[in-house]
Amino acid sequence: MIDKMNDLESRGMGCLGCTGRCCTFESNSMMLTPIEAVELITYLSEKKHLNSDLLHNLRETAFKYRLESRPLKKQRSYLRKTYTCPFFTHAELGCPLPREIKPYGCLAFDSHHAELKASEHCYSEIDLLEKREALHPEENELNEKLREKYKLYWEKSPIPLALLDLWDYFSDADQSE
Repeated sequence: MIDKMNDLESRGMGCLGCTGRCCTFESNSMMLTPIEAVELITYLSEKKHLNSDLLHNLRETAFKYRLESRPLKKQRSYLRKTYTCPFFTHAELGCPLPREIKPYGCLAFDSHHAELKASEHCYSEIDLLEKREALHPEENELNEKLREKYKLYWEKSPIPLALLDLWDYFSDADQSE
């Protein structure tokens, strides 16, 4: 997916010059698997970004967009709701996360037009996501192990809620170093 993103970018079809509408409540309903959530919060912990500002931003995003509505524990999934990503900076190339740590769905949402920006010609490349998933069947078992280890009951969760569910496990480690 990163290769595809780089290829499109080299042909002038990248995010440069875009307003980032795909990261806002207008288009974003990104959800993370436990693997993605653990990778992201581990990255944030290693970079010393698990702080009160981020915690406030995650909580505020969850509240503002009514993401806090939890499913019944036996359902294991959320209804997709749109929200502005808590990492979006409202600037060109507004995501501070490196490509290697971005959620898979973000990586697969690509621009396909050199001149028109602001998401008019951006779309999720479902085939890339399906191909990646088929190449990694072991992720199902790993996601289940992570759900057990961190007492998660969801298969996918919006970014703010996924990180909040893991916060206590990782913020203590971050503060003790």
